[in-house]
Amino acid sequence: MIPGANRTEASAERLEGGDVNVVNVVVCGHFNHGKTTLVKALTGEWLDRLPHEREMGVTIEPARAFLEFRDTTISFVDVPGHRDYIRNMLTSAWSADYAILVVAADEGPCPGTIDHALVVSFYGARVLPVVNKVDLVDRNRVSEVADEVMDLLELLGVETVREPVLVSAKTGEGAEELLDALAELEEPPRPSESDSLRAPVESTRRVGETTVDVFGVVDRGTLEEGWVEVQPGGLNAEVLEVESAGGFRPGSPFKARLKVEGSITRGMCLGEGLSTSDGIRAEVLSIGAKVRPGTMGKVHVLSAAANVEFVEVETHAGTEVIRPYAEGHNVAHVVLELDREVVVEPGDRFLVTVGDEPAVLGVVEGAAR
Repeated sequence: MIPGANRTEASAERLEGGDVNVVNVVVCGHFNHGKTTLVKALTGEWLDRLPHEREMGVTIEPARAFLEFRDTTISFVDVPGHRDYIRNMLTSAWSADYAILVVAADEGPCPGTIDHALVVSFYGARVLPVVNKVDLVDRNRVSEVADEVMDLLELLGVETVREPVLVSAKTGEGAEELLDALAELEEPPRPSESDSLRAPVESTRRVGETTVDVFGVVDRGTLEEGWVEVQPGGLNAEVLEVESAGGFRPGSPFKARLKVEGSITRGMCLGEGLSTSDGIRAEVLSIGAKVRPGTMGKVHVLSAAANVEFVEVETHAGTEVIRPYAEGHNVAHVVLELDREVVVEPGDRFLVTVGDEPAVLGVVEGAAR
């Protein structure tokens, strides 16, 4: 596991670097459908380690664990399924190549199933559906749920890699079939290693007065020892050492120890020549909210989040109101005003939540100012 903030370092030493294939898999789905237990069954690592997570029995902070297959390392990210913590799920969803969508056999698809399927698909991840807790129901019910999951994903337009794998994370049933499915996942095309560096920070841990460990995934370029800029904020930091599962190249989860005067937090980026803005022009699609000029929410782009106001809205039909997906007039060009600068470039994808509900998906067209 690459630990997050306040996590133990038990598995950090496993990040030894080297040019191996890396596949990033987000493990997502509705609250209490068995995501964390499934990661434990696959990797031997229990990722709910924060005291309040154990007390509440709910994942709050995303965390990583590794599984090695031949010349491939699978980096799992266990994300929260509870809607109250979807903002934390979005911290890591942007970097997923694939998603294991976990659905409990005793409950079937739930609201969190839909939310997570839409989000990971929008960010480009292909979905491996898994029906968990098959030990709790009879075989007919398992088959019904598997069919419901595939029907739902087809309705949502989500690309899948195969039919659902049927498992019990508790008893181990179906584990071999799931491992076989994971072994067939191929690393997707990556940006060039020679591009300018952009490495979003997902979590941090202060280890000294001027030293901090940062954790994230390299988006493009190569992360090496030496000097980098940290944006937003315009800090200069020295990378003292780097550990990575994939040789510090695009797609690689990393841990970097930095020497820096100032504070580095989740949502910042390491890199060079990074663009920042507190205004975004974008094309958006509403998936669950009516939006008009003056609507407030929170925008999630890469690993950052900021409060946001829709200041201009023009739908493709010429109106100023974006309606939920099923009602039409749901695609628009908008201008968003953020309460802070974020690292953002044309082509970046983002999600706006209203309350704790996923509301609008968008693609950045440029800075608004």
